[in-house]
Amino acid sequence: MSLERFFFARKEAEGMTRLLLSCFLTLLVGLLLVPAGTDALPQGAVGYALYHYEAPDWIRYKQGDAFPAGGADPGTNLWKYNYCVYNDPPGSPPGALENGVYQWWIFFNSDNIDRAQYSSAAGPGSWTSAYYAPSTGFYDWKVRFRTTDPGEYVMPADSLGGFQVQFTWTDPLMLPPPQNYDLVASGESEPGVTHESSGPTPVEAMTWGRLKSLFLR
Repeated sequence: MSLERFFFARKEAEGMTRLLLSCFLTLLVGLLLVPAGTDALPQGAVGYALYHYEAPDWIRYKQGDAFPAGGADPGTNLWKYNYCVYNDPPGSPPGALENGVYQWWIFFNSDNIDRAQYSSAAGPGSWTSAYYAPSTGFYDWKVRFRTTDPGEYVMPADSLGGFQVQFTWTDPLMLPPPQNYDLVASGESEPGVTHESSGPTPVEAMTWGRLKSLFLR
């Protein structure tokens, strides 16, 4: 190889190296600029508000509050969660659960420790509730909420409150915590963990009806 061709080949190699390095740096910067957890954004969500019955009122508690006196003692340990289902919450990928949520599950004692015992459940409007007891030798149980009325489905960018589960609680060392859930739409489902509501809670009434909640807005 002549000296001239050698230097020409060397310059080509250096140019290719600079091009590859530039592409690599561009890709690296792009990856670093992607917000952490982007792929984990939920397509649906469930907000909750926690209450302890202190006759004659239901008193709301938030995570971090002191555990109430008698909150785990028989006769004074009745609690409830009020839930709001939200389809396609702000910040989630577009078109999430686009067929509408018509069924969802909420899970208790998922760690298989017997802290919560079922008392009752209710849903809004045409939504029914069903209790599924633990299998023999286990303590985890669940409640299913379901509607067969398409007019009651929770559609994208919509929310529905008025879901409730009452239970007794036997652990004086902790407030009832967030829970696992599973939202179900036609042909798809969305598992997740409930989020404590930081906004207004739905107004309770003698009949639940259909409530539009601001839980997660």
